[in-house]
Amino acid sequence: MVQTIPPRYSPAELIAELREAAEEIAPELNGIRPEETLEGESAQTLEEMQEALRRIASGAPNPQEIARAALAAKAPLRPFGKPRNTVVKMPRPKSAPPRR
Repeated sequence: MVQTIPPRYSPAELIAELREAAEEIAPELNGIRPEETLEGESAQTLEEMQEALRRIASGAPNPQEIARAALAAKAPLRPFGKPRNTVVKMPRPKSAPPRR
């Protein structure tokens, strides 16, 4: 009996799944943003590694430096998800009674 290997997720699919999981769990974590969860940081790390490999594969100069920078993972966390609507409608001023 031949055992078939299931297809693997692509890096983009893994990143999307991790980001979705981070968005789902963050509301339960009292003030922790999705990008600060393990899933969110994992998604960003995979994204950074993917970008580094893409640059190396396309022949970027200093591939070892690109790899070192990707492995250092010192870039700040980037927010993801739907941006929060921070625009607040200003209340209309109440008209003052006429002065006498």
